[in-house]
Amino acid sequence: MATEKAPQSTLKNLWTIATISSAIDKDNNTLSLFDILEELTLQVSGSMPERTVIPVNHHLLSLWEREETGTPLTLKFKVVLRDPIGNILHENQAEVVMQAPHKRARFRAQFNGFPVSVPGIYRYEIVSLEPEKTGAEILGGVAIEVKVARQPIKSPYSPS
Repeated sequence: MATEKAPQSTLKNLWTIATISSAIDKDNNTLSLFDILEELTLQVSGSMPERTVIPVNHHLLSLWEREETGTPLTLKFKVVLRDPIGNILHENQAEVVMQAPHKRARFRAQFNGFPVSVPGIYRYEIVSLEPEKTGAEILGGVAIEVKVARQPIKSPYSPS
């Protein structure tokens, strides 16, 4: 009886991080991360809306690495944002392209707003659309906690 060999991982997601902003220095190719995003607070008057968007522009960055550097390699994947219940609030496809002889590549996506449904831990997931190139479907991710701060409702008739 022949045994099936597991697919060899050729491309790995080393890390993924969310930031408010980032910059790549074109002269020396260094990456600077500013204001790492770990928690967001939604200010709510009254009851929380069923679904809303926190107006915060942010970046999602990933570092990729491969063992074989002799040929170009492209990986298609998707970035998925899940709420604490597991519902998908945002999904988009992307790809990382690595030319020979580069061993590493960066991916950076910019998002204009953060959709929320309930308080709790949200998760950006990096999901491979070509698991034969990565050895897995879920390659990485980052968690962001969303808290709700309730504000008292002010009556237009109350004194300032």
